[in-house]
Amino acid sequence: MESNSFDEFQRRFNLARSGGGILFCGAGFSADCLNFKPDETLGTGAQLLDLFNTELHQDPPYRNLQNAADALQKKVADNGMMTLLKQRYTVSNVTSDMADLLRYPWQAVYTTNYDNALEIAAQAAHKQAEPLNNTDDPSTTTLNLPIIHLHGYVQKWDIHNIRESCVLGAESYSKLTHVKKWLSRFRHDIDQAQIVVFVGFNAGDFHLNQAINDLTGLREKAFFINRPTAQADPDVTAAQKRLGTPFFTGRAGLADTIKRLLATDAPKAPHLASFAKYTPPDPAATVPTQVQIEDLFLYGKVEPSQLARDASNDVSDYHIQRSAIRETLDAVAGDARIVLFDGYPCDGKSLLTTDLAYRLSGARPVYQMRQAYENVLNEVADILHHTPNAALIIENCFDLPAERLASIARQFDGQNGILILTSRAVAVDASTAGLTSLQGLGSFRKMPLARLNTDEARVLSDLADQIAGWRDFYALDYNARLRFIESTCQASLPHFLLRLLQSDYVANRYLEEFNKLSLSQTEREAIIIALYFTHLGENAPVSFLSNAMQTDYGAVIDKLNARAGNDSFRLVRRTGEIIQTVPSIGAQNILQNLFKDTEIVDAVVALLKNLAATYRNPFEQRMFSQMMRYSTLSDVVTDTYEINRFFEHNKQELQMRRMPLFWLQWHMAKCAAEELFDAEKFLEQGYSEADEYERRTGKTFDRRQLDDRRAKFLMLRAKKNSRTGAELFRDFKEAIELTGKILRQDDPQHYPFETLAEIVQTNGAVGHRIDDVLKALIDKWLDQLVVYARMRVGVLAPGYQRDKAQSALDNVG
Repeated sequence: MESNSFDEFQRRFNLARSGGGILFCGAGFSADCLNFKPDETLGTGAQLLDLFNTELHQDPPYRNLQNAADALQKKVADNGMMTLLKQRYTVSNVTSDMADLLRYPWQAVYTTNYDNALEIAAQAAHKQAEPLNNTDDPSTTTLNLPIIHLHGYVQKWDIHNIRESCVLGAESYSKLTHVKKWLSRFRHDIDQAQIVVFVGFNAGDFHLNQAINDLTGLREKAFFINRPTAQADPDVTAAQKRLGTPFFTGRAGLADTIKRLLATDAPKAPHLASFAKYTPPDPAATVPTQVQIEDLFLYGKVEPSQLARDASNDVSDYHIQRSAIRETLDAVAGDARIVLFDGYPCDGKSLLTTDLAYRLSGARPVYQMRQAYENVLNEVADILHHTPNAALIIENCFDLPAERLASIARQFDGQNGILILTSRAVAVDASTAGLTSLQGLGSFRKMPLARLNTDEARVLSDLADQIAGWRDFYALDYNARLRFIESTCQASLPHFLLRLLQSDYVANRYLEEFNKLSLSQTEREAIIIALYFTHLGENAPVSFLSNAMQTDYGAVIDKLNARAGNDSFRLVRRTGEIIQTVPSIGAQNILQNLFKDTEIVDAVVALLKNLAATYRNPFEQRMFSQMMRYSTLSDVVTDTYEINRFFEHNKQELQMRRMPLFWLQWHMAKCAAEELFDAEKFLEQGYSEADEYERRTGKTFDRRQLDDRRAKFLMLRAKKNSRTGAELFRDFKEAIELTGKILRQDDPQHYPFETLAEIVQTNGAVGHRIDDVLKALIDKWLDQLVVYARMRVGVLAPGYQRDKAQSALDNVG
């Protein structure tokens, strides 16, 4: 045990008084009240096996709990089993230290015990508690302390629920639907907890590996309270050390700690789950090395002390300090309180927010969002109540539902706090409702990350000069490099990085890094998934990937880095609770060149299957939808057979095949493959699923994307097939009507303008196949629609959407 482990326990235990304390009680918690011997074999399974063998008068005794349970069930039936368990697992009295444990302001209590000892202890502590059986609804909310009996609760058993509630061993976890739902809630609570305290826990008492995937996330906040002993069992200690930190203070020792803690003032710091407080690093004492600069450009590996050095000295020795930083500081010094940075992938938004965090932290506390949980609104309110001038940073802000983002922003409008937001330009324009809600706030400012100015281009040239192996750039003289950045790359950082990260030099560097280690199948899948998320524009939380992959993802990445040695494995790494990889352009490069299409499909399909089977919060739902998209897959998988296999596998999952947009994506894949019969069939299935959604939910499904794809499909078919006359006229008529309907709906986006351009282009290419009278009608309708579209384009939000729409109209002529 590390010397500072008890200090960390005390720190977390004190912080959790504001929320986020989870108590988990195993068999040892109430063993003395039930007259069980408190030895190392203690555990619900051991207790039950002994009890069943006694009742059966079994000699020699059963050693398998399930066999013993089956034999006793056959002998005494459900009623006899229930009566036996209720008699044996009902407590009348508890000790004073058990009551003291319940005086702490736990957020929730979990237990594998059947008995009512916790409820009696809560009563003795004058604490209002709500016992919950594993057959109760996990979404149940209660104003009182929830005591959740994962294995079942004797006081709530009856002849009707005993079989589905009573967990007799590991096998039950996979069979009992209600238990699996409660384990999902347990996982959720663990993710958000400040501290998890296990009392009376035995490694065989509860199958943690079936409940928690992100054990690396648990380890730093899990503490095991064991009975005092002169010599601890080495196997129990080893098992607990894999999951957290063991202490041998006993239940009474924990009770004393609680009494001392509650005698002091509670901390005023808010309980943080969605956010983490930013701690500014000490500036580096020396200039950055060539390796550090290259690692930043090629691998996205940030050295925080060098960022701090640049900011402290107002230099750009390590990275480009964007002019947007000064503009933002000037804006918030005035009346701006909510600032949104939007830009393209690899535009430097994350580095910019890190720079701002460092500069703002001198005058106010700064909090960075890690993952948005359901209580994020309350968390923001708590932070601002504690420190009204706090600065909060939320990257990829449109991952949040529009109404939730607006509710967060309203807490800053006209106040002292500062809200810094980032988003990809595409997401900004795809989330018109979210952007509109922000624009309605008086202290909102939108700051697009524009082209590099001349000074920034010079800094980029100087920094890129450190990448000596990129000979295409290194061979240029100073003025030629500057022209390359300002003209060839259009003074765009993403364009520059596209050239760099797709160069042969970088491809070879990635290959060298990849070949450092001999990777297992699990490790290859873990790398693929991390890179795929980066390709989507996300750095995924460890807990999300662990739960989605049903493995301890953090441990997989930690082992990779441990094997790689001092340099670490630079393609994928864990930074706190976030998985980071190379920049998104580099991630696409690696997926395209270092993995087979079949590997990528297998990994993503498995992840989608796991996600389909679980409850998903808004972030997880968005990732679920994004990973299903053909446009995302086709960037890194080109084999038509593998793309089709991707959709065939996903079709097997009810949740996916019920989604109209799933069929829309498959339709797009078939259009790209020019398999038009299947493309039309899948689009029709999308419409059918939309009808079914409306019947099932009573809600209206937005068919705009389906209608737009229908119009595009009709034009594709017109060009690929030999349709003529009335048939072709009807196709044009339907496409024009659908596009007009979309353009006239609220919150238009760029894609119907592009469809209109396609219709005009197709009319020019195949219109001669229609007789003159019908052709004249089509020309008239198109002329009218183009005139309307030119007026309508002004409604679109400035930026990506309006630029794309205007570009399409420019092509109309």
